[in-house]
Amino acid sequence: MSQHLPQRPPAGLRQALLCGAVSLAMALSAGAAAAQDPSTWYSERPGPYLLFAAGGSQYELDCRSDYYYYDDCDYGRAGAGKVGLGYRFGRIGVEGTWTDYGRARIDNGRTPRDSLRMQALGVNIVFSIPFGPASEGLLRAGVADVRHSRSDDIAAQHIFTAGVGLAFLLHLGPRAALEVGWDAITGEGRNTGTTVGSMVTAGLRWSF
Repeated sequence: MSQHLPQRPPAGLRQALLCGAVSLAMALSAGAAAAQDPSTWYSERPGPYLLFAAGGSQYELDCRSDYYYYDDCDYGRAGAGKVGLGYRFGRIGVEGTWTDYGRARIDNGRTPRDSLRMQALGVNIVFSIPFGPASEGLLRAGVADVRHSRSDDIAAQHIFTAGVGLAFLLHLGPRAALEVGWDAITGEGRNTGTTVGSMVTAGLRWSF
């Protein structure tokens, strides 16, 4: 006596059931998001803000080339700070910043060791990628007037160049937010070479 096993639903029916389950899950998720208090979506709120941040920087300088690429550079480290004033229009904004990458001691064979410092006054376009009601990622791209000074150079040099940055923003309330960021820019000496400065900072952002 043969046993009749339950048959699997046709492939078309299985796909329809799967699509229905996915659609239901998406509808429930959308309903939960819509039920949230819109005032918690701080990352979408337009308006002006101030930024104060501090941290550490690294200089990469006097790079030497072997086999047609740069593979040997000197490094220096220093404390860094940044002040910014901006305005966001939603997921995009504009900001002006003053950044001090700090004064670092560099080992270039001289005694006492020489020092290097870069400062930048710039303007950035800021792009936001919301991760949730109170957190977002930021991408910065802009231009800056960079002042590059070394004690073994004849004088400070100003150049106008591009800069980039990344940040994670955690909103603590309607006005205050914690920002952790990374920024990078280049400077040029008069009788010395190109320097790449990068820094990691943490700071407070206050919205109005």
